[in-house]
Amino acid sequence: MRLTQRAEPTLLSTLWRFRSYGVPHRGRLALGVLCRVGELLADLAVPWPIALVIDGVLGHHRLHGPQAVVVDRLGVSGGGLLVVAAAASLLFTLLSGALDYLGDRLMNSAGERITANIRADVFSHLLRLPMTFHDRRSVGELTSRMSSDTNRIEDSLVDVFSTLLPGVLTIVGLAAVITALDWRLGLVAMSAAPLVFFAAKRYSRLTRDAARKRRAAEGQLAALTAETITGIRTVHVVGTQDVHEEEFAGYNGAALRAGLRSVDLRARFTPLLEATSACGTAALLLVGGYGALQGWWTAGILVVALAYFRDMLRPLRSLSRLSLTLTAGAASAERVAEILDVPTHHRTVRAPSRVEASVRLENVRLDYGRGQVLTDLALDVPAGSRVALSGPNGAGKSSVLALVAGLYRPTAGRVLIGGLDLETLEPSFLRRHIAVVLQDTFLFSGSVFANVLLGRPDASTDEVVQACAAAGVLEFAEGLPEGLATQLGDRGVGLSGGQRQRVGIARALLRDSPIVLLDEPTSGLDLAAERALVDALKLLMNGRTVLMTTHRPALLGLADRIETLVGGRLLPQGAPTLSAPQPFSATARPV
Repeated sequence: MRLTQRAEPTLLSTLWRFRSYGVPHRGRLALGVLCRVGELLADLAVPWPIALVIDGVLGHHRLHGPQAVVVDRLGVSGGGLLVVAAAASLLFTLLSGALDYLGDRLMNSAGERITANIRADVFSHLLRLPMTFHDRRSVGELTSRMSSDTNRIEDSLVDVFSTLLPGVLTIVGLAAVITALDWRLGLVAMSAAPLVFFAAKRYSRLTRDAARKRRAAEGQLAALTAETITGIRTVHVVGTQDVHEEEFAGYNGAALRAGLRSVDLRARFTPLLEATSACGTAALLLVGGYGALQGWWTAGILVVALAYFRDMLRPLRSLSRLSLTLTAGAASAERVAEILDVPTHHRTVRAPSRVEASVRLENVRLDYGRGQVLTDLALDVPAGSRVALSGPNGAGKSSVLALVAGLYRPTAGRVLIGGLDLETLEPSFLRRHIAVVLQDTFLFSGSVFANVLLGRPDASTDEVVQACAAAGVLEFAEGLPEGLATQLGDRGVGLSGGQRQRVGIARALLRDSPIVLLDEPTSGLDLAAERALVDALKLLMNGRTVLMTTHRPALLGLADRIETLVGGRLLPQGAPTLSAPQPFSATARPV
C-alpha cells in the first residue's frame, strides 16, 4: 500500500501516514466517537447533583437556570431533593462507565485490527521485495521491524483511540462548559493548557530523538542475536563465545544508554507537569473563592467549576504523558514505513498460455554493487538440452542461475525464456515454469510432507507421495517417527544433507516445471549419497531443459554440453580449462 511522503514528519503525522488502514474500520471508529461524546455529556452532568445539594439544600439559595428547571419539574425539596441528587449522581456515573467501556472496546479493537493489517502488509511486502534489498539487510533487523516495531505502532494506536481522542473531547467540552458558567472562570481554567502544551512539546522532541536511537540500537541487537543463534554450530566449533559475548555487550550497552535517556526525560517531565497543574488549580481556587465571596457565583457553581477543572487536568496530564509514549510509536512507524516505501519491481508483465522451455542470455552484465560479476555473457540453452556450467569458485556460475530464476535483474543485457524477455513475464508464471534445486535445500519448520508441498501448494496427497517416492524421500521417511508427517526442527534439523537435498528434488518434481536449475546439488555429499541423489536427479532431468552448475563428474556426465565460466566470462569452446580436482594423496604436497 502506498504511503504519502513527507519531509521531517511530526509526531502524529508519522502515524497519520497509515490513515488508509483505518478506512475499513471507520464505522466502528465513528460509533466509538459517539460513545465518547455520550460519556463526555454524562461526565458533565456528574457534578451538578452536588451543586444542587450545596445551593438548594445546604445553602438555601434561590436556584437559577437548569437547577431551578429541574427542581420545578420534580416538585421536590429538602430530603426529597437529597434523594434525587444522590440517584442522579449514581445514574450519571454508571452511564459514563458504560459508555467508556463501549468506546474503549470499539476504538481499541479497531486499533488492533489496523495493526494486524499493517503487520500483514509489511510481511507481504517483505516477501516481494527484490533480493538486492534483502542482501543489504540483516534478518534480525527486519525481524525487529516486523515484530517489535509493529507492536509499538499498535500501542500507539491504542493510546490514540483510548486516550488522545477522548482526552481532546473532554478538554474541549469541559473548557466550553466552564466558560459558559462564567468567562472569568473559563479564562483561568484554560490558562493552564498552554503551559502544559509547551512543556509537552519541548520534551516530546527530546524523547523522540532518544526513541529513534533506542529503536536503532535494539534493531542492531536483534540482528546480532539472530545472526549468532543461526550460526551457533560455528560458535561452538570455533569456540568464539567470548568474542560474540563482547560484541553483544557493546550493542546491549548502546540500547541501555538510549533506554536510560528516555527514562531520565520521562522522570523530569512528570514533576514539571504536576507543578503546572497545581498552579492552575491554585489560580482557579483563588479566583473562584474570591468570586463566591463577592457574589459573582454561588458556592455550588464554584464546586462544579473545580470539579470540571479537575476532570480537565486528568486528560491534560494523560495527553502530555502520551506525547512521550507516542514518540516510541512514531519512531517505530518511521522504521516500518521505510520498508513499505521500498518499491517492488513495477513493470508491464504478461502470462502467456504457453512458452518454449529454452533459455538465452544476451550480452548480460551483472553488478551487485561490489564490482562486475558477469561481463557480456552470451549463453544459449535450447529446449530439452542439458547444459552444465563449470569453473572456479567466484566465477559467477550461481549468479547465472540467479538471473534465470528471476532473483536479480541484469545490469545490462537480457535474459530470455522461450524468446520472451524475463522482465516482461509475470513472476507467478515464471515460478511455475522454473524449478530450482539449490546447493543446500532450505527446509522450514513443519512436517516433511509440508516442505515437499511447497513445490506446488495445490497438489493432492497422492501427487506429493509420488514425488517423494521418485526422489527417494520415502526411503528415509520410513525410518522417521511419523513418516512424512514427522515434524522437523528449524532449517530441517534432524535430516542429513543428502536427505534435505532429496526433499528439494521432490519439491522440483512436484512442481513439474519444464525448466530445471541445479546449483551444485551434490556438493558436500559423500560418494554413496551422491550416487543415490544422481538417480533422483536423472528422473528430474528427464524431458526437461536443464541448466546446472557443478564440478562433480557424476553430474557433468549427464550434460549435453559443458560451458566453462572464468571471471564472469564464458571461455570459447575448446579453450583450455581448469583441471578437475584430483583425489587426495597422502604423498601430495601443497602447492
